Amino acid sequence: MSYRATHLLARIGLALTCFVRADSALGQTRQRPVPEAYARIPVYDEFGRDQISMFLAWNPDPIANHGRNLRALDPILARIVVNAQAAMPDLRFVIGSGRRDRAQQRQAVIWGWSMTRSTAHRSGRAVDLWPLDAHGHVVFEIALQNRIAAAMKAAASKAGAHLRWGGHFRGYKHQDRSHFELVARRRY
Repeated sequence: MSYRATHLLARIGLALTCFVRADSALGQTRQRPVPEAYARIPVYDEFGRDQISMFLAWNPDPIANHGRNLRALDPILARIVVNAQAAMPDLRFVIGSGRRDRAQQRQAVIWGWSMTRSTAHRSGRAVDLWPLDAHGHVVFEIALQNRIAAAMKAAASKAGAHLRWGGHFRGYKHQDRSHFELVARRRY
């Protein structure tokens, strides 16, 4: 079977599984409580999938995992993240996703969270930063994401590095405001 056919079947299988879970959960209380960090994330995404389960599978505790995710990044990118946080202490954010292995990236593509299997996340040269509200809840508010982008841009400039921000992506639904990646410089 070709790669495309296998990939398509995997996506269909995941979608059907998510729809079955979502359908069985409608009108019922959730079996397990939503972790505090994900309290403001809508239970279902725009496709009716249980996105809390997806977030839990992706990063069960983004606040506790922040340090581990930071250490897995390219050292230059890690320094930029730390400096951005230090420059704006009132702006709280965590690493939702940093370095990814092949299976994680494949899952991101299947869920529609990534457009490609070839990504700077594989080498730790990309990071997804998730804003937190005053209560430590993950929120994807555009104003907070724009503030994170400004802080990251300033920190990268001070480090002499160039970043590509997902907020400038074209053709990707809702852009990808949480995504930042180091841009390789050409050597002449």
